[in-house]
Amino acid sequence: MKTQSLSFRVSALIAAVLLSAMGALMLYRAATETTIVDETPHIAAGYSYTVLRDYRLNPEHPPLVKMLSAIPLAFKDLSFPIQNSHWTQAVNGQWDIGALFLFGGHNDAVSITFWARMAPLLLTLLLGVLLFLWTFERAGALGALIATTLFAFSPTFLAHGPLVTTDAGAALAALSATYFLIRWLQNQTWRNLLYAGTAFGIAQLIKFSMILLVPYFGVAVIVWILLKDRPSFGGTAPTILIAYTRRILSYTGHLVLIGSIGLLVVYPVYAYTISNYPAEVQRAQTSAILESSPYPAAAQAVVWASDKPLLRPYAQFALGHLMVLQRVAGGNTIYFMGEVAKQAWVQYFPTVFALKEPLALLTILTGAIIVVGASFLNDKKRDLKKWGSTYAIEILLAIFIAFYWGVSMAGNLNIGVRHILPTMPFLYLLLAVAITSWVRGSKTDSSMPSTFGSLLRMWYTRWLKLSIVGVLLAWYVFSSLSAYPHSLAYFNELAGGPDGGYRFVTDSNLDWGQDLRALADYVDEKNIEVIRVDYFGTASVPYFMYESYRPFTNTPQERHGWIAISATKLQEGRATSAKGYADKPTDYYRWLDAYKPETIIGHSIFVYYIP
Repeated sequence: MKTQSLSFRVSALIAAVLLSAMGALMLYRAATETTIVDETPHIAAGYSYTVLRDYRLNPEHPPLVKMLSAIPLAFKDLSFPIQNSHWTQAVNGQWDIGALFLFGGHNDAVSITFWARMAPLLLTLLLGVLLFLWTFERAGALGALIATTLFAFSPTFLAHGPLVTTDAGAALAALSATYFLIRWLQNQTWRNLLYAGTAFGIAQLIKFSMILLVPYFGVAVIVWILLKDRPSFGGTAPTILIAYTRRILSYTGHLVLIGSIGLLVVYPVYAYTISNYPAEVQRAQTSAILESSPYPAAAQAVVWASDKPLLRPYAQFALGHLMVLQRVAGGNTIYFMGEVAKQAWVQYFPTVFALKEPLALLTILTGAIIVVGASFLNDKKRDLKKWGSTYAIEILLAIFIAFYWGVSMAGNLNIGVRHILPTMPFLYLLLAVAITSWVRGSKTDSSMPSTFGSLLRMWYTRWLKLSIVGVLLAWYVFSSLSAYPHSLAYFNELAGGPDGGYRFVTDSNLDWGQDLRALADYVDEKNIEVIRVDYFGTASVPYFMYESYRPFTNTPQERHGWIAISATKLQEGRATSAKGYADKPTDYYRWLDAYKPETIIGHSIFVYYIP
């Protein structure tokens, strides 16, 4: 017990150092990078929820992360455009209100963005703590430190962790909800059920994709019954069927309780955010938003409930879900592998994962699959019942990854590797378990004769394996930090690094408007008097570039002098149409192929000088 306690304390101390390093890396980016596309409406919406208690902005995302981000802002003397028509008359005028709130000239946009980023940054670190603790339970100190290292230096988490979006929060929501469900499955007390229900409710307040926990929990319970809690019975097939049916019905009843607790958690938060949102305005805006909903029956029910005093919070909650479904049905314009389309590619997420995650992680993943598969195939007994019972939790984690990936690949939104971020902590935990099991799997037998073959076998011991793991982790950390502070633009060696990523994908994988301030610094450094800019982002270019900025509309008369074009705009303008895309031309920037950029700011903004 003392040894285990010492092991935990030492590993916890090392993990604290790793997470502190991660926090420092994220903090620097939070202080230096421009407000990215989604942050402009999210920050304004969060302020309106927390301070004004009005939910008319950004209802397509749950409120919790945005509300937490607004807490530091509540103590600042800020001007919010509540008299503007985009607030008083527009339906979900989030983009305009966000731009006015941050860049309208009354507030300091840089300060607002920095302080708003503190909450998601802390939530990301909290995810690291939970990952460490759970992995320690499953794989001990070594496994916990492996998982923490993979997390702390993940370029994807370093990129998205400090941003005022729901992506890193969704990873915390998924892992914590699953953790507390499994904790209840292992020890079915009312306290653990309450924890599971609360975690489920909090998850629903973070990202609407967490509704996928509902079918996942159902599948998890069935798998748990089959692997760990089979009813004891004997007799005929009907008797067996009745026994399983009773067991499943019992678990289903408890799942309903977990869901009910979750809905109770959701209610007061939504009630707070609509307490100053007039009922008649809520109904009018809900009706306008859902006017063209592909689910008319559900839309009518939500509109009906939107002005009923007791139902209004749930109506706003349901509105967000319907907006997500509506958006998924409509798709999103995206550049992928030289093509532009609104319809999704099935291979999008596997391709982006293979290009955006460190090659060291892909190597570890491949090795883990081979080792686990070989171990299972080489097991002469191959007792599936025992194997399934031993690794039931790992099987449930793998099911979540497969399920979430399957839904993402079948969906119609291809806007970034961030959308599969909730699966990454599950992957780190599974890899840590597999690696730890492999390292501990072979021990030196001192009784072996000193032949050349036996010496080779002796070298193939725990220390050699630890060395291999250490080299792979060092490669992983070095690869991630080699792109820092441009973590959002990270691409691995297969893509040619951050410099080559733009050829494959753009948008939030590379260019989310984060480098506008760096462009302004470049313009000042070079004493550029006039530069024409085609910027992909919601930050205000004049706010940062003052008199030097001119909009670039790509007319022949403008194709000279200094020109800056965001990678997303550039690539969508020198691509080919795919899947029937015909919204606008996709070749309008092909003429720039004849020119080499003077520089590329942060890998995301191409700067040209054309005489």
